[in-house]
Amino acid sequence: IGVSEHGVSMVEYVRPAERTGGGVARRAGGEAVEDPRRTEGLYRELADYLDGRRTRLDWPLDLRRTRSDFQRRVLEATARLPYGAVTSYAGIAREIGAPRATRAVAQALRHNPLPIVVPCHRVIGSNGDLTGYAGTRIGLKRDLLAVEGVHTMPGHGDFHIERRAVYYKYLDGSEYCLPTCGGILEKPLGDFTVFGSRD
Repeated sequence: IGVSEHGVSMVEYVRPAERTGGGVARRAGGEAVEDPRRTEGLYRELADYLDGRRTRLDWPLDLRRTRSDFQRRVLEATARLPYGAVTSYAGIAREIGAPRATRAVAQALRHNPLPIVVPCHRVIGSNGDLTGYAGTRIGLKRDLLAVEGVHTMPGHGDFHIERRAVYYKYLDGSEYCLPTCGGILEKPLGDFTVFGSRD
């Protein structure tokens, strides 16, 4: 976790041997440091989230490392996804007013400097597949969703959302419970935000 005077600016998956202050500053553009005095509490909160004892990471974020205004809008929309909710890349594209930019949204999230705290693991393909997380770490995406109560199943490629075990909310606001509504299972997930529980 790298921090700057503006907030958390970097979260990276690294091996313990790679966790050096100089490396964090180099990768984060110089202003961010891994300051144990400032990050100790953040690590505790992150561990609580991973153990299912915390549902929010209310960290001040420094989004100056974003590559463009478009990426910033994608990250901000993704950060608003609540715990246990999943939407598609197409859903994020619609949310930011760029409905034809599904691939660009996927690329913006591929370069998310703040995974977990900006929960790109909650964004999936419109067909329900868990696609593109931290390179080839689909298993990690599946594990993070499981922490939040979102069920997945093995699929044709890797894993996909278990559509019979989620609650549906149309992007326009009308809600559905489990998929008992006629034909809802055949509709693309890009039309919905889905939730792992009724809560």
